[in-house]
Amino acid sequence: MKNRFIRTSLIVLIWLVIWQVLSLVVNNSVLLSGPVDTVRALIELGSSTSFYISVGITVGKVLLGFLTGMILGSALSVLSYKVRIVREFLSPFVSVIKSIPIVSFIIIALIWAGSSNVTIIVSSVISFPIFYKNLLEGLQVIDPKMTELAKVYQMKTCKKIRYIYLPSLSSQIKSAVSLAIGMAFRGGITAEVVGQPLRSIGNGLYRSKINLATSEMLAWTLVAVLSAFLIERLISFIVKKVLK
Repeated sequence: MKNRFIRTSLIVLIWLVIWQVLSLVVNNSVLLSGPVDTVRALIELGSSTSFYISVGITVGKVLLGFLTGMILGSALSVLSYKVRIVREFLSPFVSVIKSIPIVSFIIIALIWAGSSNVTIIVSSVISFPIFYKNLLEGLQVIDPKMTELAKVYQMKTCKKIRYIYLPSLSSQIKSAVSLAIGMAFRGGITAEVVGQPLRSIGNGLYRSKINLATSEMLAWTLVAVLSAFLIERLISFIVKKVLK
């Protein structure tokens, strides 16, 4: 574990050095700001209370959208597994959702719900098919002999979930969480850049772009990446504990 941490740290350090060298070669802060300027911009942003409010609001909305998509996707995947006609009915709907560009969802969400709710809607729409497809595929490969045996012994639903379904679906659940949270953050922040809700990471990115403040834009991007990484780690940790 220690060697892996050292190796990862060295790789990150090398990429930071490459980034800084490239910024010095370009010698134009508008085209490319280096990591030093980006950290300075991040420290300057961090001195304002509105910065933390913006990050908190964006993270909260993305999480709400993620949880909404997770609950809907999981519930409908179980229903589709149990009832074939539901699976056939939802199949084209899920396929269309997966195929439509994110920008189209953003525009529709802006028309229907306004800029203040666009982050939640887009994050939930992105998360929904990921959980639905992953869990449905996992449910379909569960050994039917195990479920039949549970019926014979009249096993309670909570015990069937704990000893049959959760162990069989653990890899699909972990994969869905890891993929969906990253996609939800990317889609949610993209929606904010387009919709421009006040006090949001997307609004900060857009204002940086308008002002040609590349270092500030990269600082906001770094905040978005770190937020997604930390939330993904936290949720993955919780999921692992629950599955155990």
